[in-house]
Amino acid sequence: MTEEREHFGSSLRRAREGRALTVGDVASSTRVPRASLELIEAGDLVGLPADVFVRGFIRSYARAVGVDEVTPLSGYDRALRARSEAARAESALPVIDPAIAGLAPDGDELEESSSRRGLGLAVFVIVLLLIATITLSLLLRRPPPSGEGLSERPAASPASIVVSSVDEASPSRG
Repeated sequence: MTEEREHFGSSLRRAREGRALTVGDVASSTRVPRASLELIEAGDLVGLPADVFVRGFIRSYARAVGVDEVTPLSGYDRALRARSEAARAESALPVIDPAIAGLAPDGDELEESSSRRGLGLAVFVIVLLLIATITLSLLLRRPPPSGEGLSERPAASPASIVVSSVDEASPSRG
């Protein structure tokens, strides 16, 4: 066991076992979820909730088993620092493109790459057809700009309308 886990999770577990308590007993007395207590005992930082909650969980756990909370909290802080330093070191590593490094992808990677490329091409063609269909439907729906295609009946002139209405209004002389 590493020193971080020894001071952070294992010391709490040993204190709990020394008092003949189960994880369920501690969970019910502290109202800390049992899964979180198990992760704390294991020293597993990955599954734990946010930092501020874990500090409260450790304090409650330490009080419930009669241990000073300073030691497990300092162990937790060391574990957090080690994790952040490891993440920082990993992010500082250069990213190497296999094609540039001369590493040829194996057959599975080639098949996966070509199937992704085919899927991308299919999506592109579908989007292109959709745009073309919408554009065409908008163009066909618009009325012609010059009035072409209207009925062939000649329009009556305003003078003929006035004359015909006057003829209809005058009494016939018979």
